Amino acid sequence: MDTLEYKDLFISESLEHLDRLNQALLALEKDITDQHSLNEIFRTSHTLKGMAATMGFDQITELTHQMENVLEKLRVNHEKITPSVVDVLFECLDTLGILIEEISSAESKNVDISGLLEKLKILASGETLPAVAVSQPRTAAPAVAQPKSDPMKMADTPDTEQELSSEHLEELIVKAEAEGYLTYGVRVKVDTACSFKGVRAFMVYKALSEHGEIIASFPDPQALQEGEFDLEFLLLVLSQRKQALLEKSLKNISEIDVFELVQLTADKVEDFFGESKVKARILVKTTQPEQASKTKTASGRTIQSIRVSIERLDNLQNLVGELVINKIRLTQISKQYALKELKEALIQFDRITNDLQDEVTEVRMVPMEHIFNRFPRMVRDLAKEGGKEIELVMEGKEIELDRTVLDEINDPLVHLLRNAVDHGIETSEVRTQQNKSRHGLISLTAMREKNHVIIKVSDDGRGIDPAHIRAVAVKRGMMSVEESERLSSHEVMNLVSLPGFTTAEKVTEVSGRGVGVDAVRTKIESFGGSLKIESEPGQGSIFILRMPMTLAIIQALLFSVGKEVYALPVINTVETIEFVEEDIKHVQQGEVVMYRDSVLPLLRLHRILEVPGEESQSNDRAILVTEVGEMRVGLLVDQVLGQQEIAIKSLSPMLKSIKGFSGVTILGDGRISLVLDVPSLV
Repeated sequence: MDTLEYKDLFISESLEHLDRLNQALLALEKDITDQHSLNEIFRTSHTLKGMAATMGFDQITELTHQMENVLEKLRVNHEKITPSVVDVLFECLDTLGILIEEISSAESKNVDISGLLEKLKILASGETLPAVAVSQPRTAAPAVAQPKSDPMKMADTPDTEQELSSEHLEELIVKAEAEGYLTYGVRVKVDTACSFKGVRAFMVYKALSEHGEIIASFPDPQALQEGEFDLEFLLLVLSQRKQALLEKSLKNISEIDVFELVQLTADKVEDFFGESKVKARILVKTTQPEQASKTKTASGRTIQSIRVSIERLDNLQNLVGELVINKIRLTQISKQYALKELKEALIQFDRITNDLQDEVTEVRMVPMEHIFNRFPRMVRDLAKEGGKEIELVMEGKEIELDRTVLDEINDPLVHLLRNAVDHGIETSEVRTQQNKSRHGLISLTAMREKNHVIIKVSDDGRGIDPAHIRAVAVKRGMMSVEESERLSSHEVMNLVSLPGFTTAEKVTEVSGRGVGVDAVRTKIESFGGSLKIESEPGQGSIFILRMPMTLAIIQALLFSVGKEVYALPVINTVETIEFVEEDIKHVQQGEVVMYRDSVLPLLRLHRILEVPGEESQSNDRAILVTEVGEMRVGLLVDQVLGQQEIAIKSLSPMLKSIKGFSGVTILGDGRISLVLDVPSLV
């Protein structure tokens, strides 16, 4: 079936609808009188049902249909919204997520929805579910972040859909014509042998939406997408495109018997619809006719966004990276040959390349809400399983990150939030005894700081007790009592991120295996970020993540070690200091230098990187002061070559296991330079 080409669109939009359902149901659980949230759940479920029916996904269609029956009852009687009803609805959303994942992966998961349908039928009949019939909620698996929806989609029923009147329609068309739009009437008749009329209607709708806006239809949109019409349907389209282009878009759709596309004026529209006009519906979002007149008419809106696969954006980013590499190469050539014309051309080329790089970077930026919106449901389920009362507050969802970085930080944030629920927040009884609010508070905050993003995960729970951490480290054989007592408060906090370290007395499904904070630090540092931990016993903890906004093209410091040239991200560099060999001291079999009244551990890169030849003794040698979290380390290099913009390329799979490098770049002279990964190197 040619509907398969719409599968990706269905999956992405379904995940967005599922995310919206989770958010609305969480709001409804907090306030059962929230009519807006209840209406949102009903509308979104209806939309999802229509989309699934159009595509022929029967299980999703049946499940959302039964959900609608229950929601219709709840809209009449809010008192029926009990915790058991909410749990069943959440169970429905979890099941829908599995069914959508099944479609995405094309692997059968043998999902049996019969038991869930039976529960919904009981609720729809007005009866109360037996206690055993309510399943325990499970933690929803985070959905894959998806791009924003196509602004024109057949299945989305507007919040303010209105019955069409000829006066209103004529006014709408006249205003659109004033903005330069043409009005087209489209009459489509599907083949008598067509088995999926709704699919054909959807394909016609989609084809025309690429060239304009459909403002009215007969029959109404729901009937079209469910195939509830004979063989013929009518559409009214506003477009700035030529008639031939619209006709061409319809000719490629199979099982269309005939179609007619004519240009209309406002006074001819009523004749085109005939007696059927009373059942046509306005598809654009309009509250009142006079509101539309204050701005551009809703019908005068053109497509403002399109869907682009992340693979194409990655390819575009790689091409821009190649341009940056060649720009650096040309700049070096211009220094060798003092040609005025070449220099002038390079100035223009540099400006265009920078502008192109900025535009590509902006296109790849995605708001944090794409992952933030999954967490309220996760925290709600975990809190319920642990018998705790927890409120999650989120700020900074509008902050944007490169899509690659956004995907990378999802797992670290999941680990930190799960730890906050399981380790941080106490039970309501314990909090009451400590004169705290029964409800624990977890905050997830994002903020921008120059070219970096700071994310804080904090809670008002029990906090981290340094004495307890020391005792656990000694008990697990990580150090002696004397060594633990010499640790500073900062060093004690860092112990919780060691592999296998945990303060949990028993292993649970949520935590206790000692991999959570370790996984967070490893992941964040792998792309040049850092993790800082602050805590006060009895008051709570704060985990601070600092990371770059993008990974592909960065500012780096170039330096040489022997005959090799390496690059170090500026984000990891504090400053460069000069030194003489006599400044180096030996402490506990390691080398250090004094730096701003403190001891700075020193690493000789010539020795660590096993660079061929003898270590240089020239006066050009310098120490690069680098920062890993709150720890500073000095890297001894032969010569600092300067700062430069570089395009990072990933290491081949065979080299990924080598510690100390995050990628490679091509220098202006064509040489390959390895990019140091300071955290793994240290």
